[in-house]
Amino acid sequence: MTERPARSRSLSSLITVPLAVLLMLFEEYLWGWLRRLMARLAQLALIARIEARIVALPPQGAALVFLLPFLLILPVKLAAVWSIATGHFLFGLVVLILAKLAATALFARLYTLCRPALMTFGWFVWVHDTVLRAKNWAHAKLESWPAWQQAKAAIAQVRARWFPHRTEKQTGSL
Repeated sequence: MTERPARSRSLSSLITVPLAVLLMLFEEYLWGWLRRLMARLAQLALIARIEARIVALPPQGAALVFLLPFLLILPVKLAAVWSIATGHFLFGLVVLILAKLAATALFARLYTLCRPALMTFGWFVWVHDTVLRAKNWAHAKLESWPAWQQAKAAIAQVRARWFPHRTEKQTGSL
């Protein structure tokens, strides 16, 4: 196997790193918004009872429940990809996006509920800490970009003008 020249690697990094950082931060923003939505749903009596049972699970049970969104959403994602592949692009894309939103919302809530039990597993602590380091790196990288600083300032001005009564916590911060 031949190695790619350094120039090719740096060019691909110039494209992929910013996209990956932006995608990661968008998902984090979405995660916070969906987590708040799911917390509101948890105020319903039936959901509160189910959540109480999840919180009481032993670590192995919590790990199984935590993996449910991945297992439940896989057939839906495969069906969406099949729809796209057979010429139903828009339908497949909408199904894929809605499936991703539903899975992320469920995953965010289950993370909140199962985190204490999951943190008893060494492998989970390692993955958790690795993801947090990557997230912190992405934030630092993005914050260093002048274009991002200008975009944040513009967003803050729009928010102040159009939503003066809302705080950043209510709107979700970018």
